[in-house]
Amino acid sequence: MVKKQGGIALITAIFVVALASIAAVAMFEAANVSLHRGANLVQSEAELWYASGVESWVKGILMQDGKLNPQTTGFNGLWAVPEVALPIDGGGIRGHIEDLQGLFNLNNLAVGQLNSSTSSGAVATGPMLYIEQMDRLLDNLPNFDASKYHGLGYAIRDWVDADDQRSGTQGAEDQDYLSQDPPYRAANQPMRSVSELMLVRGMTKELYAALSPYVTALPLPVSASTAATASAASNSGSVTAINVNTAPEPVLMSLAPNITNRAAVEKFIAARKGQPITSVSELSGSGEFAFIPSPTNNTGTIGQVRTGVTSNYFELQAEIVIGSGRLALYSVIFRPGGGVPVVLAHSTNTE
Repeated sequence: MVKKQGGIALITAIFVVALASIAAVAMFEAANVSLHRGANLVQSEAELWYASGVESWVKGILMQDGKLNPQTTGFNGLWAVPEVALPIDGGGIRGHIEDLQGLFNLNNLAVGQLNSSTSSGAVATGPMLYIEQMDRLLDNLPNFDASKYHGLGYAIRDWVDADDQRSGTQGAEDQDYLSQDPPYRAANQPMRSVSELMLVRGMTKELYAALSPYVTALPLPVSASTAATASAASNSGSVTAINVNTAPEPVLMSLAPNITNRAAVEKFIAARKGQPITSVSELSGSGEFAFIPSPTNNTGTIGQVRTGVTSNYFELQAEIVIGSGRLALYSVIFRPGGGVPVVLAHSTNTE
């Protein structure tokens, strides 16, 4: 009987020790998780503070650049450094600035009233001007045949304009999106991000990958989305102008119909790195860099698609690394002429 009781006591003792060990391990793991969670919170907070500091630093650069180069914005500016790397405690920061006004603004497609397609030989106006420019941009995408996507501009216009009327057979409104799985509606407002393109009817992952480096989604000035007439769309300041000093080759090739002198385009791209032009007129006529067809009654000109030589919109793309943590920062910054730059929007880890 004594031996039996001794055996029970031994088993009980072993069981108690096992329970104590399990409790100790659980407490240790909980403390370890709590410690790491606290460290991650501190690290994340530090990353956000560094991100705020980088934004302030870049605003200062853009402001100083605006003072030094008030008449032009080009790759000779203070902002146009391929990449900057800065050491910080436990890691580093690297990033660069992109000129968003060198890209095709998708929201320009929202401007004005859509007329019927232009007749053969006629000059496009209003929204048709930018729908046709979109087709030319598709034709000039490198290493991608986008010819079958002509007319995509109509669907994009329906996504960004304010009404629910389909822009012809190639447009798309709620009735087209509500049949999707899952169903959704057209935004009927200017895009906030280029990534919205993935929701537009006719867009594919392959086309998005080829097109997205050459387009942007910038705010429309002067309430352009409610402009009353097509002439206001093509001749007023209601659309965002493309800066020819920073526009990539596919965008430059889309500025007007019948651009065939690619050698002149490439010569201009090489020359503007050191010295941006001061007037878009240098790209037409008989000048050294002339690749825009001379103005006639039968061709579009650089005067129809709004262009310029300065920029107001930029994007900061930065990566902040502290320890094993990483924060990607995307900030859209507006620099008014002669004014203080303002951060319009920013996102982390997703552009």
